[in-house]
Amino acid sequence: MVVSVSPPSEGEMSLGKVMVFNWLLLGVLTGLAWLGFSGFHALSVFVGGAIVNVSFLFLKRDLIRLFGGPLDAVKPLFFIRYYLRLSVVVGVLFLLVRYQLVHILALLVGLSTVLLGVGLAVMVAARSIYSTK
Repeated sequence: MVVSVSPPSEGEMSLGKVMVFNWLLLGVLTGLAWLGFSGFHALSVFVGGAIVNVSFLFLKRDLIRLFGGPLDAVKPLFFIRYYLRLSVVVGVLFLLVRYQLVHILALLVGLSTVLLGVGLAVMVAARSIYSTK
């Protein structure tokens, strides 16, 4: 399976489709947390998922810029943005946990949405590749 930003052919998964899976999964997990636990848990799941999905959105933008131009010119800027984005995410998570604005386990569930969304996208692409026709 190859991830690309051009229109996907058989066996390829677009980053746009992965992002759609991420946001849909975040909505489902937030709804399940609200139904199964409380609004505070649902808010914590949503906050964690929103943080990681927005970070993934910026990573996608930076990767498109990185692979769209000459690597020598863009590579240092990519790493600067990557570590700056990581520092901002860590700072926001620290403040949320430090001041107990979120439920920690629910926040971790929200933070895992990108991982689960990528896994879901891979399974969908693998099913299309290996399905018997």
